[in-house]
Amino acid sequence: MKTLQIAIPSILLLSCVVDFSYAQKDDKQILAKYRETSKSGGDAGRGMKVFASEKAACSKCHIVKGNERKAGPSLQTIGDKFTRDQLIQSVLEPSARIHPDHATTTVQTLAGKTIAGVLQSRSKKELKLFDINGKTVTIAVADIENEKQSRTSLMPAKLFETVTADQFADLIAYLQTLRQESNGRTWPGMPDEMPMVKKPARLHRLHSEAMKFDFPVCIISSPTAKGEYFVVEQKQRKIWRLIKGDAGFDSDEKKLFVDLSDEASTGQFEGVMCLAFHPDYKKNRKYYVNYHVRNQGSHFSPIIAERRAAVDFTKDAGGKSRRLMQIPQDTDLHWGGMLAFGPDGYLHICAGDAGPQEDPEGHSQNLSLLTGAILRIDVDQQSDGRNYGIPDSNPFTSANKARPEIWAYGVRMPWRFSFDSATGDLWIGDIGQNLFESVRISRVGENHGWNVYEGFEKFSERYRRPNEKYVQPVLSYRRQHGVSVTGGYVYRAKKSSSYYGAYIFGDFESKRIWAMTQKDRKLVKVRQIGSCPDRICSFGLDEDGELLVIGYEGTIFRLDLSESVFE
Repeated sequence: MKTLQIAIPSILLLSCVVDFSYAQKDDKQILAKYRETSKSGGDAGRGMKVFASEKAACSKCHIVKGNERKAGPSLQTIGDKFTRDQLIQSVLEPSARIHPDHATTTVQTLAGKTIAGVLQSRSKKELKLFDINGKTVTIAVADIENEKQSRTSLMPAKLFETVTADQFADLIAYLQTLRQESNGRTWPGMPDEMPMVKKPARLHRLHSEAMKFDFPVCIISSPTAKGEYFVVEQKQRKIWRLIKGDAGFDSDEKKLFVDLSDEASTGQFEGVMCLAFHPDYKKNRKYYVNYHVRNQGSHFSPIIAERRAAVDFTKDAGGKSRRLMQIPQDTDLHWGGMLAFGPDGYLHICAGDAGPQEDPEGHSQNLSLLTGAILRIDVDQQSDGRNYGIPDSNPFTSANKARPEIWAYGVRMPWRFSFDSATGDLWIGDIGQNLFESVRISRVGENHGWNVYEGFEKFSERYRRPNEKYVQPVLSYRRQHGVSVTGGYVYRAKKSSSYYGAYIFGDFESKRIWAMTQKDRKLVKVRQIGSCPDRICSFGLDEDGELLVIGYEGTIFRLDLSESVFE
């Protein structure tokens, strides 16, 4: 498909120029007034009526209860997810921070018709969009000339033209009351409370304030040099060597290892996501990266690629990557992002369901696709025309129409996983849909249930199969605790520590850090052990096995458990 280009007649541009600056100035003053009025107070009861009114038109695109899908996100837990200030900005300036889940897709048909809406579902035959009125529009793929995703929301940008400042304050007060309710069912792995330990763990900066990174997403200790780390910057698409000096922060060095900007695309949610060193890196100098490209039309997709370090290991050897695998995407959503070698020596790769929201096409339950799964490949072999081999012990090597790369499936957005160095268990932080975040232990051939289940709860019957076994998570938590789980590591640094054997993980948005223990994949105990100043994007291990915490705003921290007790 061609990229959609929308031409605006010059006469319209000219007519806009005359009053644009004045209108912009007036709008800013009005927005400031609405922000100030809504910073506190408001009546939630009146706000519920504003929400349901024709003037505000909120209910056209949003629901607050039930499972109906509309153009906008469900708001049933919005009070848990956003602060008051975030709610004010989201409603007043809906395009200021729009997530790809709810961005506008614009389609131009061969007949010359332009259709805009939020993607509902996509198949090989047709595209379904929610239009501005919340109605479904179906477009045959054969009729599409161009398709483009916009960073503009369908939500009207000038709500102040239809509701007063006081009504807006009431609306914000109502939205703040929309919090997750218990349905009366309890699960041992879904506690209502995750209390803080008496003495929280401490966080210490790993580097100086001046050495902040640009949206870091991954850190790994060097396999060849003591006191050295590799840090991946997502949007800059660079990997740096952070070399710790002996005289504190002032002696630290930061040196570029490789710049992948000529291969990887970049954007709000795309770029370089992860790095993994070959088990024989010291001999073969091979390492692997997970990054995004836009070579399949309007959406990006993950690439798993092999590269090689220079002979002295101080930088990349140069040249183009050897691409092993590309995972096609239907949207810019739920791409996974992690890769790591397991104790078996094979490369494990996480792939999300690829969207749209709620996985309407059942990608995670479809074994003929690479999406919604943990993949396992042999990077030292090539077979059947692939740039990698398939381990004989993979569970679906002889299954009809199943992808032999699949090791386990039924996951939604497994952003980060890790292996327990003592047991070999694969732990996954699986980001949820509407209500629950999940921590899982995954084993070969297992189906983890998405989108039949979200956490422990039933989600949809559409792709349920008779007699199928769905493996429950070890832990699932509600929106009151966080909205985007970040998988971590099982702590194995010091056997004398009360945290030895506990899995430590966090939440990107709430910035909370927890520790949990399990037995036979059943939750034994979970406690909050601290919080991070930055949003928790990822975890890592230093050369002694102590945990590192990556703040997405640019700082990497060392997690100090020495004075904290897991009780």
